[in-house]
Amino acid sequence: MSTPKSDSAITVLQTLIKHPTVSATGSTSGSYKSCADYILGYLSEFLPSIKSNSPDSKAFTLGDETSPVVVLEWKGTDPTLPIILLNCHYDVVPAGDLTEWTAASPFSGDLKNGRIYGRGAQDMKCVVAQYLSALKNLSSNLIPKRTVVFTAVPDEEIGGAGMADFLASPFYKDTILNKGGIGLALDEGLASEDNVYSVFYGERLPWWIEVTAKGNTGHGSRFIEPTAMEQIIEISKKALEFRKNQKNILHGIDAHAGCDHAVAAKREKKSMGDVTSLNITAIHAGVENGDGTYAYNVIPPTAKATFDIRISPHVDPEDMRARLNGWCRECSKTDGDVGGVTWDFIGNGNDFDTHYTTSTNVEVNPFYREFLEGVRLSGIECRPEVFPAATDSRFLRKLGIRALGFSPMRNSEILLHEYNENVKVEVFEEGVEVYMKLIPHLATCEI
Repeated sequence: MSTPKSDSAITVLQTLIKHPTVSATGSTSGSYKSCADYILGYLSEFLPSIKSNSPDSKAFTLGDETSPVVVLEWKGTDPTLPIILLNCHYDVVPAGDLTEWTAASPFSGDLKNGRIYGRGAQDMKCVVAQYLSALKNLSSNLIPKRTVVFTAVPDEEIGGAGMADFLASPFYKDTILNKGGIGLALDEGLASEDNVYSVFYGERLPWWIEVTAKGNTGHGSRFIEPTAMEQIIEISKKALEFRKNQKNILHGIDAHAGCDHAVAAKREKKSMGDVTSLNITAIHAGVENGDGTYAYNVIPPTAKATFDIRISPHVDPEDMRARLNGWCRECSKTDGDVGGVTWDFIGNGNDFDTHYTTSTNVEVNPFYREFLEGVRLSGIECRPEVFPAATDSRFLRKLGIRALGFSPMRNSEILLHEYNENVKVEVFEEGVEVYMKLIPHLATCEI
């Protein structure tokens, strides 16, 4: 097995970064299509080598032509076996204030001081490039027993429409689901700051809620009771106290005795995924004049706040529901039929009450055992964790598919969504080497 040329792998990542595939504009700007075309063209370069041993293999796109999902199907010798899915997303979040990109411009892909800079350098064009480089170097030698499917999807950053297109496609339903299904899916992970790789078996459950307080209105010079503002402030204080407590647990500070989420504190190693986060992302109140200004001498009858809550799998979502209901009761002040605090979810169609995880018990999930063994071929250990945010893995796990979040970057700062996002060259190249051992192991293991 040949070692990848550093320049070719780096060039792939730099080229991917140069496509400004920002989620909000990628489908209309043409950047999604141009990036997908590049990925498909790269796959097509080494597809003949794959087809020499696996004639039925193919590369293609599916879904909307402005937001394509790129697919490589590398047929295994036993088509009845569950496949290995290598999933990644090629969209990125906005660059933000360009003046804050002091090391390099966000879509330059510049190589400076041993680092590759640009939006997507960690999230997650690095993994797209690692997959592509590893697959290219395996193409002339590997004869997989089980089929390997590579997918590069758009829109992960704004809800997962690309993954939805893949799961709704005839390719998934007819070629994968009806012929063995998916044995193991690899998807997005995070860099780790120490010498051990992080592998993610689950995610925190995202709740976006709106809290509404209602009260009496009147002239701003009077002592009106109750007011919406005092109630929204009171429940916000409770939310911030909960946030502080969870932050203390994360950092190993003793929580107050009344916290029933302190289960996370008992874990030897605490990460963001072990605790439940809560952030107040908006507060809105005021009586509008109609010209964009507010009447400063009128007490508003309604005040609203939005909370972004991420519930750890170690916590029953019903506990959070009960907590929110309790806060509303405690903060509600009424005068007859006027007043009170309520909350509700923002958006529709989400599964608010169920955590979906992938078992890390090797007796229950032999694919996890094989994953660990495949990484150990590179002399590196893995640490199972809960992903602190949301990825496309949640859609797979909800369908009962074993999915692991894995971005092979260690001894690295976590820089996703940050200014001057970058990845060290040696970290990136090590990831290519890891996949060159891991992919064949998963594709040929006896399960």
